[in-house]
Order: sequence, then C-alpha cells, then structure tokens
Amino acid sequence: MLGLQINSFEVKNFFVQKIGKSTFIWRIVEFLQGVSFSLNYWLFYSKQLIKSKTSITEINIEFVSYCNLRCKLCSLDHEKTKVRMSPNTLKHFFEDLLNDPRFDSVKTIHLYNAGEVLLHPKLDEMLGIIQHYKTEAKKNKRHFPQIALLTNATILDEENASTLINSGVLDNIRFSMDGGNKEKFEEMRERAKWDVFVKNITTFCELNNKSANPIPTGIITLVEYENKLHTKWMSEEFKKLLHMVDGYELRYAHNWGGDVEIEELKNKNKKAYKVGCSLLMHQLVLLPNGDVTVCCADLNSKGVIGNILTENLFSIYRKPLRLEMLHKFMKGKKKEIDLCKDCETF
Repeated sequence: MLGLQINSFEVKNFFVQKIGKSTFIWRIVEFLQGVSFSLNYWLFYSKQLIKSKTSITEINIEFVSYCNLRCKLCSLDHEKTKVRMSPNTLKHFFEDLLNDPRFDSVKTIHLYNAGEVLLHPKLDEMLGIIQHYKTEAKKNKRHFPQIALLTNATILDEENASTLINSGVLDNIRFSMDGGNKEKFEEMRERAKWDVFVKNITTFCELNNKSANPIPTGIITLVEYENKLHTKWMSEEFKKLLHMVDGYELRYAHNWGGDVEIEELKNKNKKAYKVGCSLLMHQLVLLPNGDVTVCCADLNSKGVIGNILTENLFSIYRKPLRLEMLHKFMKGKKKEIDLCKDCETF
C-alpha cells in the first residue's frame, strides 16, 4: 500500500532527463503514471479502502503572492492583489496538519509556489514558526514532513542566506537558474541580473559549507526546446554554478495549465493513453490568504476549493469540487475541467 504514495511526478521528472518526452518509452512511463492514479483513486476515493491517511504527499505553501521577476515562461498575473501570509495563518495550518494523523501521508512541504518566498518581510518569524512545530513533532515522536525551499535568489544576500542557514528549518534548498548562459538567463528571467545572481549563490554556498549542518542544495534549470537536456552546450560560467551545488535538474518548460503559449507544445496535450493527473491526486497548495488550491500549476488561484481559516484541511481535501475533478480525470473527461483542460503536464 505504501508504495502507491510515491510521488510519481518526481519519478516522472527523473525520466524526463533520462529518456526525453518524445519517445515511446516516455508514453509507457505516462501510462504507468495513469495506472498509479487509478489505483489511488480506487483506494482513497471510489472504495475508500484506505481511511487512515490521505492521498496527499506534498503541500506547497506560498508566503507571498507576488514576485520581483517577470519570467518569460511564467503565468503569474502581476496585476492581482499582493498578499502576504500572516504568522497566524501559518500557525493555523500547522496546527491543523499536525493534529490530524491522516496527513502523516505528507512527505514534503515546499515553501514556494508563484510568489518569491524571500520577499516576505517577516521571513525570520515565519521560519521560526515552522521550526517550533518541527521541534514539537520530534519531541512527541510525531511525523514531520521534509521542508524544501525554491528561490530565484535575486535577493539572497548575506543576511537572507544567514537567516535560512541558521533557521534549522530547511531540509533542502534549490535555486532557479534558467537559460544556459548569462545572456539567455537574463532574457528568460527578466529583471534578474546574472552578476548579482552569481554573487548570491556563491555567498550562500560559502556560508552553507561553513555551517555545522549544511543544507543540501540544488539548481533547477529550464532549457529551451532547441537545446538538449545536458550541459555540453552551456557556457563555462553557467556550468561552474551548476557544479557548485549538490545537484541540478534540467527541464523543458510546461504551459502552466495552458496559460503560457509554448510553440513546441501546441497540439501535444492529447494523451489518449494517459489517465489522471498526479499533481491533482497528490498535492495541495496553501495560498497567503489561507485559500487552498488543488495544484502548483495554478499560479492565479483558479482552482481554489476552500480556506483553512474557515474549514479544516481534511474537509477541504474531501471537497466535492476536488472529488468531481478526480472523477472526471478517471473517466477521461479532462476537457470538462476548466482549470485542467489545456494543461500539458497532466
């Protein structure tokens, strides 16, 4: 039973790099992902044979709803209201999560979604709250998820770096570094300056390596479709940063639920051999105002199903709207779901 809760979308990302998305083997991977979805749907929803835990293995927490960059391949609406999560909302979430053993299924909490986490003015306090609950869980021999952070690192100065390293909260941290060279980086990540980015990453790694408990580090790099998912064609300074961290992942862009038009993905989202969506099955996203949406590809809150300030997390997880979405995916009716109908990542 436990094997069914492996994060199949993480496995999927591994295979993206190893075999590529255009091969027959990739279709087999996606078919098997559909088999996993079907089994989970049967166990957790249709027959409800598993009631002691949920199908959720990952939760994203968005500290702020806004970002300082204007990335070429991001769907975030920069005109929407800017919202910051309050410390009380974060406390409310963890009280709910940790007092419900059914959410021991959650293996990872990601401190990111659409907004840039380091823009939160009370970052130190927010990390302190998480550390408190992490310590309490350990003291009481309770499960506590791994905490992961992804940042664009443009404001990761020495002060912010020290805050993250000394918090004792993070189990890993990754940096977004697209392109393959300085020019492409600044083109794809508009408003980001390569020299500042390099300085920030270098400073962080130097401080982190001196720490008694260094945080495992990584880089996620979006690569344009005209390039291969390897480093041979990249500039030396770009490769130097990739090798400065503990590991890196090269990806092609997806279309953020159809909100970003990518020429190479046109007419490629018809997958008759595929059932279900691993993101919908295994993920929830907590937004700064307490709203909960169903998927990390929903950067503009189109799939909100509840709010933790007025409902408990389990009741949100079982919301009829989410159950209906799962059912439609199971029946091959993805096109009937407004949030998902044009999504390439399912």
